[in-house]
Amino acid sequence: MQRRPDLVVDVRDTRLKLDLNPEKITLLIRSALIEDASNASERLGALYAEINVHEDNDVWITFDEDLWPEGKDPVSALAVAALLGIRVEQEVCLRELPFAWPALGEHTFSTVEYTEIMLKAYADQRADKPIE
Repeated sequence: MQRRPDLVVDVRDTRLKLDLNPEKITLLIRSALIEDASNASERLGALYAEINVHEDNDVWITFDEDLWPEGKDPVSALAVAALLGIRVEQEVCLRELPFAWPALGEHTFSTVEYTEIMLKAYADQRADKPIE
């Protein structure tokens, strides 16, 4: 009589698991910062903010003071952090900005309109234009 080989059963847990790594935390926080923005300058500030995730998943956000108003709480970002069970520290600093006249974006929510205003401001500063 021939003996059957022992069966090996491999049981796998196929349930989805959330892996909160620094990249995913940064993505969620930055998305919430964009949601918190009330004009084009603040939206640029949300995109330009430096977000550092520490080993314990707590977050440090550095805003540029020309793009994010000092004292403005990032309400959605703080709410996302609370849901994830992480702390958020914030600071404001001066950095080299990608464009001159960052306050131009405070007058519109539209990136298209902001770009038009910015291009006009740069054109007004052309070197070949006479100084009045």
